[in-house]
Amino acid sequence: MAFDVTAFNPHDPAFLADPYAVYAQFRKEAPVAKVAPYGSYWVFRHEDVKTVLTATDLFLKSPPAQNAQAPVKTVLSTLPPGVFSMDPPRHNVVRPILDGLFASAITQAPALASQKAGLLIANARVSRRIELVADFATPLPASVLLSVLGIPGADSQAVSTWVGGALAGHDITASASAKGMAGTCALALGAYFQALMRLCPAHAELTGMVPSMARAGLGAGMSFEEAQQSAVNLVIAGYLSTTFLICSGVLNLIKTPGMWQALREAPQKIPVAIEEMMRFDAPAQLVDRYAAADTELAGVALKAGDAVTAVLGSANRDSAAFPNADTFDIERSPNEHVAFGSGIHYCLGAPLARLVAPVAIEALLEAFPSLTLAGLPQWQTDPYLRALASLPLAIG
Repeated sequence: MAFDVTAFNPHDPAFLADPYAVYAQFRKEAPVAKVAPYGSYWVFRHEDVKTVLTATDLFLKSPPAQNAQAPVKTVLSTLPPGVFSMDPPRHNVVRPILDGLFASAITQAPALASQKAGLLIANARVSRRIELVADFATPLPASVLLSVLGIPGADSQAVSTWVGGALAGHDITASASAKGMAGTCALALGAYFQALMRLCPAHAELTGMVPSMARAGLGAGMSFEEAQQSAVNLVIAGYLSTTFLICSGVLNLIKTPGMWQALREAPQKIPVAIEEMMRFDAPAQLVDRYAAADTELAGVALKAGDAVTAVLGSANRDSAAFPNADTFDIERSPNEHVAFGSGIHYCLGAPLARLVAPVAIEALLEAFPSLTLAGLPQWQTDPYLRALASLPLAIG
């Protein structure tokens, strides 16, 4: 039977639980295919995904200029772009500023992560069970990122709530009320960072990346609006990717016989194992671009302005790029995955994930000789994310 692209449902629970067999079919039969209901050309092969990510003259973060006069669909679409939506030449000015500020801000991240992990693990020992998403993998990176960004402790709960609300509305199957709440949360985050940045000049005691953006960043050539929206970008994407990585990584470790104990006995292998966790279940499965001009990819004609989606999760399981691609191998090396993208738009928060996730995994390995499933893992319904909504575990 011929492979029917039109029958693909990216919100099928079976696909969301394990998308990789479907990705393999697409790589073989339709490596570039227009996917409903997104109206975007999804790109599945590693080589083609790399092209989409790195050929910034052909694939843009925002629609090309000729589409700029299209009718505005939502009020929120008129917000100023943050770094996540920028293309050159502006991206080439703002990104280096943010990279430098972020590198300086995250130096204390491992210590912060270790301290928070200890507190969360102590709580888990009391009940002998842990719901990994809510009890560990969300609060740990959230605490670290908010501290790194310079969010005052009194505001951290509100900011975390707004982040969760904004993310929930990204799923196109979300209810109208959830999408409305997402817009409200995005506006709240924008207003919050505007207020925080305006406080900074008069309050030297405020430290962290956002205060640095308001001081050094603006002086280096970044506008107030760009800094404000980039702060929103960072707080929404900055810790949840680490949350998803920790959860799927732990799940894969405990599903593979003997692997939890093997890594527990050789913790020096954790950094390499983290890279394999990112490859095997990329936290962000999809990233969007737009064709800058009429072009062709894998024999498919694209017109200027067409939406193009790089399927990172498929690229990372492409046997043309990774031997035994569907094997979870925590000693895999080299490991040139694209879990954090590639090229000039490589994930700004990747260095933080690489600092926090190893601390989190090592803390769990040290604390618990064994972990076993205490219920069925539940996956989120947004195909853009490889994200567990719930992972109940029993402590051995």
